[in-house]
Amino acid sequence: MRIKNQIRLKSPPTAGCELRDRRGFTLVEMMVAGVLLMTVTMIVVPAIYWVHRERRQTEHRQVAIVEVENMMERVVALPFKDINQATVDKLVLSESALRQLSNADLKIEISETDNLPQMKKIQVQLGWKDHRGMSVAPVRLTSWVCLKENR
Repeated sequence: MRIKNQIRLKSPPTAGCELRDRRGFTLVEMMVAGVLLMTVTMIVVPAIYWVHRERRQTEHRQVAIVEVENMMERVVALPFKDINQATVDKLVLSESALRQLSNADLKIEISETDNLPQMKKIQVQLGWKDHRGMSVAPVRLTSWVCLKENR
């Protein structure tokens, strides 16, 4: 029974400071967390914008490559005698390419050489402007077409 009546002694406080339970954040901790969050945000947001811009430029270049390939196939599929500048000047870009590539500029050149009359050089070039209005390096494709012999 004696044990029940004994008084428990507490250890004395150290240097005048009382220990108490902490249940929240201090103002300094909140400020440090806010600064860290702002720093990470300042790094991540420009990186996300850069990735978006690069993706858009890559998509535009892919559209241009496909369009130039299709245009070259259309020209090469023509009969040899119909492959001339007047015929290819009538060819136009597809509606989807015109929508996606601002200020698209298609150039098709047909060249004939005097020393090789049975060959024609076809050059297809597609240029456009980016979102800032600056010209982008054009997509070019060159091919040679030969007169097919009848057997």
